[in-house]
Amino acid sequence: MRIFLFFILLLISNSLEAQKNDLLILDGVKYKGKLLNYSKSDIRSSESGKISFFIYRLDDTLNISSDRNIKLKINRYTEFYEFTKKSWNTIELGINTGNFSANTGAYISKGFFDDKFFNLGLGSGIFMIDRINFVPIYIKNFYDIYPLNRQSTFRLFAENKIGFSLGKDFGTEDYISTNGGFFWSPSIGIKKASGKKHLSLKVGYLLQGYSSEHNNWWSWWGPIDIILPGQNSSDDIISRDGYFKRMTISFSVFF
Repeated sequence: MRIFLFFILLLISNSLEAQKNDLLILDGVKYKGKLLNYSKSDIRSSESGKISFFIYRLDDTLNISSDRNIKLKINRYTEFYEFTKKSWNTIELGINTGNFSANTGAYISKGFFDDKFFNLGLGSGIFMIDRINFVPIYIKNFYDIYPLNRQSTFRLFAENKIGFSLGKDFGTEDYISTNGGFFWSPSIGIKKASGKKHLSLKVGYLLQGYSSEHNNWWSWWGPIDIILPGQNSSDDIISRDGYFKRMTISFSVFF
């Protein structure tokens, strides 16, 4: 988790640094900064034929004639696409990991842009933990943390899902009975504008309530009967009641 967050912050920082630097080469010396003004000489205007270039290292503006022997490298950037419509949609695919296992999940959400309520929306999906299929129905919101200017290529954001999941053993008959429960999944990630959509990668935490009953599962060496918190065994039937806690990694398309 810490390595992932460090990588995100480093990527954003490098992206911003790369975007804000124009380059001026004057008398063989390179200056990094920002081009403020450039105009070719025109006899009709006394203000023409000038270059204004702000140099970061000197914290000062250099004003020279555009007729001098110079080289300019202007850093062109693509502005971060901001949605002008009122509603948003997301499609998300990911995995949850824990107890030496990894399971996939898929989610869809729809909501409205509203800074007051952090872009509130509704969603649903399906994922599996320990052979139980969960179908969550949740409220989702998100917030862009940094940076908030349009000149950045990437943005760091936080997201939250909270709701209730139905729990079901679909067709495999591993369980006698299953039930879902409280669902909560906060996350943090990085997103990038691509055309008129955003692509994002995020890491988060998943808390899923559940209860279940099943017979002793057998392996080649004997019955699997591992006592876990909230687990009871009676008449060779194991009952469990508690919460699954998982780390999540997911990729989503926002449009």
